[in-house]
Amino acid sequence: MKPTRFLPPSVLRDRGSRLARGLPLANHAGLTLIECLVAIVMVALVASAITPALVLSVATRVQSQKAEQAMALGQSEIDRIRTLAERGQLVPPTPLPALTADSAFRGVTEVPVAANNVLDNDPAAQVGAAVGLNNIVNRNGPALPATTNPTQTRQFDVNNDGTPDFVVQTYRTRGLVVNGEPVAFAVGVRVYDYNAVANGTGGNLEREPISLGISAGQGQRLRRPITAFYTTVSVSERGDSLCDLLRYSQSTTGVNVTRPPGCPP
Repeated sequence: MKPTRFLPPSVLRDRGSRLARGLPLANHAGLTLIECLVAIVMVALVASAITPALVLSVATRVQSQKAEQAMALGQSEIDRIRTLAERGQLVPPTPLPALTADSAFRGVTEVPVAANNVLDNDPAAQVGAAVGLNNIVNRNGPALPATTNPTQTRQFDVNNDGTPDFVVQTYRTRGLVVNGEPVAFAVGVRVYDYNAVANGTGGNLEREPISLGISAGQGQRLRRPITAFYTTVSVSERGDSLCDLLRYSQSTTGVNVTRPPGCPP
């Protein structure tokens, strides 16, 4: 025999009031098992629908941030080369000597010269970037070790967390040399994701920069540079700097340029 259940007085008063007014009694049964299952299914469907959008949003944001950092890094490298050229700290276009134990840690004082087998105004076609950790110069040493080969890269840790973020390939053409110093030349700077070189297994990396847009992962960053800069650097502090630039331009394009009076032949 089931025990007798007594309802609280408040519930009895509420039911009596509803019956007196002809209203239906309130249902205190709660959710059924079927309703719970439907709710769980609906939550799962909503979660599965928004997850791809969240992944795309995060991956695109990461790629945009890396592109912004890579562009700033590449531009700073161009500015560094201009400064070295103005100071006369670029070595002449002769075979570079092997680095000694102490010179490997003194910082960058030169930009490797690419093989002069194509027009100087086309550095993009001069050289590719080799793949593999051995291609990163002094990866366990200072942040800016010297490079002696145009296919070598240098690592950069932009957020100072101890983990490299990018590798930079920098090289120049032989250009115009006056009194043993390069005064006008073409420069190429390619900024790769660190994983593009560190995870490589063979062959060369590609030279065409990635296309920025919606991305679901690392995508093109594993083979192509995030950004690339190709420009001409000329020393502007010399008295004949304009003449030097015109001479260099004529030598690379093959177009005769009228030089100002007083320019050396």
